Amino acid sequence: MYRFLIRRTLVTCRVRSKNNDKLTNTVKLKITQSKKRHKYSETILLPRTKFQVQLSDKERIEKDEYLSKKCGFSELYEWQRKHLPGPDFILHDGPPYANGIPHMGHAINKILKDITLRYKVIYANRVHYVPGWDCHGLPIELKAIHDNCQDPLEIRRKARKYAEEAIVKQKEAFQSWGVMADWNESGCYFTNQSSYMKNQLCQFVKLYEKGIVFRDFMPVHWSPSSRTALAESELEYNKQHESKAVIMRLRVDNLPERLSSFNNHTVYALVWTTTPWTLVANQALAFSADTMYSLAEDCKGNLNIVADELLKAIEPKVGPLRPLRSFEGRELEGSTYFHPLKKEKKCPFLAARHVTTNLGTGLVHTAPAHGSEDFLVALENNIDILSVVNEEGRYTERAGSDFHGLEVLTEGVDKVLNVMGQDVLHVETITHSYPYDWRTKQPVLIRASSQWFIDINSIREKLVDSIADVKIYPRSNRTSFTNALLAGIKNRPYWCISRQRSWGTPIPVLYCKTTGKGFTNKELVERLCQSIDRYGSDCWWEYSVKDLIGLDVFEKMNIAVDDVEKGQDIMDIWFDSGISWSIVPPKGKATLCLEGYDQFSGWFQSSLITSVALQGCPPYSALFVHGFAVDENCLKMSKSVGNVVNPQELLLGGSDLEKKPTYGIDVLRWWVANHGSQHTQVPVSKDLLDGCKQCIHKIRLILRFLLGVLHPYCQDINCEPRYRIIDKYMLYLLYRYNEQMQQHYSNYEYHCAGKTIMHFIANDVSAFYCTLTKDRLYCDEITSSTRIAAVQVIKEVFNVLVRTIAPIVPHLAEESWLHYPESQASIPLHHTQCKVSESWNDPDIVKRMETALRLRNNVLNIVDKTTWKLHGIVKATREDFFFLSVLQDKEESSVSELCEILQLSSITLTEDDTINETQIHVRDIQEVLCERCRRYRGTRENGLCPRCVDVLDKDTSITAVA
Repeated sequence: MYRFLIRRTLVTCRVRSKNNDKLTNTVKLKITQSKKRHKYSETILLPRTKFQVQLSDKERIEKDEYLSKKCGFSELYEWQRKHLPGPDFILHDGPPYANGIPHMGHAINKILKDITLRYKVIYANRVHYVPGWDCHGLPIELKAIHDNCQDPLEIRRKARKYAEEAIVKQKEAFQSWGVMADWNESGCYFTNQSSYMKNQLCQFVKLYEKGIVFRDFMPVHWSPSSRTALAESELEYNKQHESKAVIMRLRVDNLPERLSSFNNHTVYALVWTTTPWTLVANQALAFSADTMYSLAEDCKGNLNIVADELLKAIEPKVGPLRPLRSFEGRELEGSTYFHPLKKEKKCPFLAARHVTTNLGTGLVHTAPAHGSEDFLVALENNIDILSVVNEEGRYTERAGSDFHGLEVLTEGVDKVLNVMGQDVLHVETITHSYPYDWRTKQPVLIRASSQWFIDINSIREKLVDSIADVKIYPRSNRTSFTNALLAGIKNRPYWCISRQRSWGTPIPVLYCKTTGKGFTNKELVERLCQSIDRYGSDCWWEYSVKDLIGLDVFEKMNIAVDDVEKGQDIMDIWFDSGISWSIVPPKGKATLCLEGYDQFSGWFQSSLITSVALQGCPPYSALFVHGFAVDENCLKMSKSVGNVVNPQELLLGGSDLEKKPTYGIDVLRWWVANHGSQHTQVPVSKDLLDGCKQCIHKIRLILRFLLGVLHPYCQDINCEPRYRIIDKYMLYLLYRYNEQMQQHYSNYEYHCAGKTIMHFIANDVSAFYCTLTKDRLYCDEITSSTRIAAVQVIKEVFNVLVRTIAPIVPHLAEESWLHYPESQASIPLHHTQCKVSESWNDPDIVKRMETALRLRNNVLNIVDKTTWKLHGIVKATREDFFFLSVLQDKEESSVSELCEILQLSSITLTEDDTINETQIHVRDIQEVLCERCRRYRGTRENGLCPRCVDVLDKDTSITAVA
């Protein structure tokens, strides 16, 4: 047994030894062949550049920082202001809120703005852009105050500090994304700076003197959680809110004349409401004059008034109703009923246009202090407004002892239903959309209070007309976006601009202590502005009226200074930011405003209203609207959900680099350009980011190739380039590409720009021109006029390409420019110009190339190996022969331009009148392979073709120069 194993082992060793010898011989043969193959490698003009395709995470981070400093990113804004010609392209910055850390919404907005500005600058158009911050408002006030501090000065001090800290963080992030601006404090604007506040006060008093701003006691959206009035734009609607919906009966006091025969019966008006807490403030029942109503008997013999159309709908809830008599709603005029809670009090039936028969009973409970439509009904009928709810959302003493102090939205509802007792016929909980405070996420209510308003009714027609002159991008969404802008203007008569807080710009109004009447004027505001210069922006809360305004002003107005007090309201922050057009853009008008689509109910709208009111026109010529960042499941990003993506992590990587890799600035900006502007939802997912990373990699690859081809193998070449048809065709494609890119940038179609870039480099540059000219570029003589032509075309391609990618990925563009052989290292790309020649635009060149390119596709479809090993036989129709003969003027050639295009070592071209379609056939070449250029076109000495022999005879110094 052992002998067998030993013998088997020896045999195996011998076999292995023989195999190893064979392997050794094979390796030696391959090395010999490799040496032979690379015998002329040093004579090939291969691309040479130090521009890297791959960068490690650390290198990427360091490179981004280096490029920002090396290429003068921080000085670019100031440079272009000094060196580029006007007129200015004015991009007015809608100020981000000075609250919280930078997020993906910031990245989308700021990078899209920067792409817009850089495009203008790279093509020598001066821009005006002043970044700003919205610094006032409740979110900052609440975050700055962690105790029950009531001192306005202390509140303002802490809020100011909080806003300043947030601005520092946001500014650093914006700069790290390559956003071009003057980031010094003097180059930015802040809504809490003294100069800004003074301008705002002056604009307020102008509106007041025009009669557009006024004060009144009206119902507004009120936030008990914030204890302030809110504008519509400060609401968000919770579709899952639950309310108690009630059908109740109110006893009628006197019936219409048509129903007089029923005077001896007990008659009730049936009413449906989703806000039973407002019954405490009930002052009327509203009906529709043109609607038919029924007097219907219930199962207990009681008579009930309800709209005819709604009888069947409410029977399942209140029981069977047998109609006895029908009558028109207008006949209820003059009738009265007993108050639902104060049984001795009689209230009127009133006709109202807002009453419908879509829902409910056709009779609407009316509490003028707690409903806009109810309020208008009260005004039309001269009814005094009864308000029974305080700023905390609790009943006041006027509500009665049973209700005083109760929170109306919760315990107030239960108390009302309890007091009404058997008059409540049906109660159900409904889920519906209900307004919430967008900051505290708590429900709001409608509450009448004395507030300051802008009268939109007085300027509505001008507002609507002015929108027609505003261009809106993306153009495909113009109709829907225009409707969104109009919705907030058409659907509300007033804009409440006062808030009951401390952190903001004061409403510059004094009130008479005895009468409560408010007054202000231009002189008073001018004195206040002087006091702001003297004492600072907190002076309204710190100094007396006498110190702020001066006694002489009150003497002129014949008012005793001791009989006045300062108002405690501040202005709505939408008014703060909305008035920015009057101080930031020159002459009060911007070329473009670029914000998220939510700003149709926010900054776009507040800017439009104030501008039309004060200067009679919109403050912008065009609007560019982008979407909101969502996660990969299209869910809104939220800290509580845990799906928030920090843009800084995309730049630097997260703690787990597999899940959160380092993408760098180029990838972040490419993602914004390609996904941030065409949809209302902008998903942030690893798949999309990885796709963007691949795009950047492909761009780097082609840039590396172009830069490598431009390596200066020889200096001071005086030979004139001799352009082939393919060169001229490439210049034509380059001209068309540049034209497309200008159009995409001009129309803010950045996603189209990204697609066009990728298509151009993958197809026109890489697959077409670079592939078809490699033989000429690598193997021709350095001073060959046709090689010089190809290099010149590559140079033009690089110059145009690098400028068309620069607005989106300026770091990558500047990095490649640093490796451009002809660039002066001290001059960044954005300081240079590149003119596209009109001579490139030669559409006739297309006809000459179409036939050849069609033949190339045919070759690629029938051949699955290197085409240089083949000879082509082309039989052409008369028309095709005319164009092909321009590319090959001899019947057979191995050096023609047609060979270069079809990538065949030689071609036989003939005309055939008997065929309807040009044909091509290929066969293996009979020639020997050239050891230098790897083409088969007849070798001479040393295994070289005639072309390569000639090149080596002339270019004896290639290796040394390289």
